[in-house]
Amino acid sequence: MTSDSEEYKQECTLPSLPRTTRGLPLPLSASPDGNKFLYCAGNSVFIRDVNKIFDCDVYTEHSTLTQVAKYAPSGFYIASGDKHGKIRIWDTTQSTHILKAEYSLINGPIRDIAWSEDSKRMAVVGEGKERFGHVFLFDTGTSNGNLSGQSKAMTSIDFRWTRPYRLVSSSEDNTVAIFEGPPFKFKTLFHEHTRFAQCIRYNKDGSIFASAGADGRVILFEGTEGNKVGELIDTNDTLCKETAHSGGVFALCWDFDGKRLVTASGDKTLKIWNVEGRKVIGTIRFGSSIDDQQLGVVWLRDKIVSCSLSGFLNYIDPETFSIKKILKGHNKSITAMALASDGEYLFTADFEGNITRWKLSDGSSERLTPLIHKSQISSLKLLNDGTLISTGWDDTIAFTEKALTILDNAQPVSHKLISQPRGVDSTKDGKTVVVASQRAILIFTDKRLLKTIEIKYEGMCIALSPDGNILSSWRKCK
Repeated sequence: MTSDSEEYKQECTLPSLPRTTRGLPLPLSASPDGNKFLYCAGNSVFIRDVNKIFDCDVYTEHSTLTQVAKYAPSGFYIASGDKHGKIRIWDTTQSTHILKAEYSLINGPIRDIAWSEDSKRMAVVGEGKERFGHVFLFDTGTSNGNLSGQSKAMTSIDFRWTRPYRLVSSSEDNTVAIFEGPPFKFKTLFHEHTRFAQCIRYNKDGSIFASAGADGRVILFEGTEGNKVGELIDTNDTLCKETAHSGGVFALCWDFDGKRLVTASGDKTLKIWNVEGRKVIGTIRFGSSIDDQQLGVVWLRDKIVSCSLSGFLNYIDPETFSIKKILKGHNKSITAMALASDGEYLFTADFEGNITRWKLSDGSSERLTPLIHKSQISSLKLLNDGTLISTGWDDTIAFTEKALTILDNAQPVSHKLISQPRGVDSTKDGKTVVVASQRAILIFTDKRLLKTIEIKYEGMCIALSPDGNILSSWRKCK
């Protein structure tokens, strides 16, 4: 601010990553025009532009953890569901996101939402206590059928957008169900999967729907009666053993033409399929760690976006089968940050000990690896020479040189502290560093411990004058 009349202006939002759970699909969904995608994190829903990293809107009106969000085909509304079974339907055309309707439906976590093609009907499934699914008119909440027939939690649901109308669902009882209507009623149950059926989707013209399961199989069904018409099998991968993937398939998504299909799996791959030929035409392999499992995927106009167990969002070119970009960041609470003196880079740290470097000019982000701290990071300080100082609840302080340029294979100089550190600061030249801990103030010179001053209070934070002559610390008040 340069004068009393000016106000602070928000320049951008650096969004949270999706909050993932191992073994559970992570729902991603696209806007009708294919330019934006949705995901949930914490109590919020994030609306992100696939081409503009800084273009992000956040909906924060849920009172508990959000589970899934879906655009209406009209593009005017988004429906979001939370872990208590509540659905909120809200406006997308205004920044205030005016609430259209709110319903409590299944008394448990909502796993998936589907809209009819006219944006008038909605189907919701999840882990309810009295029922696992419900279909209703979105503006009044009036029931539009009965989604019974599966004996365990329903995991996924989709509408057929052409006549005759159908609803299809998958369930943890390993089955796929088809419902006819409206009003919708149970028609047929299919037992093709041997483990949880986790995702089910119609193609654009409704001629085929596909189901994906924890057994690694992807089954194709005829769109109206549900007869099995085929199965996607990767004959080139010896690990698959007559299945689509060697691990469970968490998600699938059709392209906008309904001719190709992308699948996301716990085997740490995405596969793109030519459905008519029943052949895999491209495989995108990620890393070898558990965090590289693929839990969600959505096909946008000219990109595919997938979500790893780490929460990272991967941008895939569906023509070259290559990873074009990876959006990194945090999906746990941010506990510390440090800004470079020139304002070009920002470092943030989280509850799990991860450190991310953001380039503020373009929004790109990278993780500092390997993990420097084993638990929550309490403070960060970035020196002018590019050294990043961090303190963590593992009772250590770490000095990581060249953090602005070298992110992989970080080799910090670490020191064990006598108690849990709470704050850190340094002189302008960075030669003297001070740390406030629970039981002492510690002074470091040239990355070596110079002096320990025991205190009779619980230190909370600390500040050092640029010339190093004045030290100020704050204590916890009881």
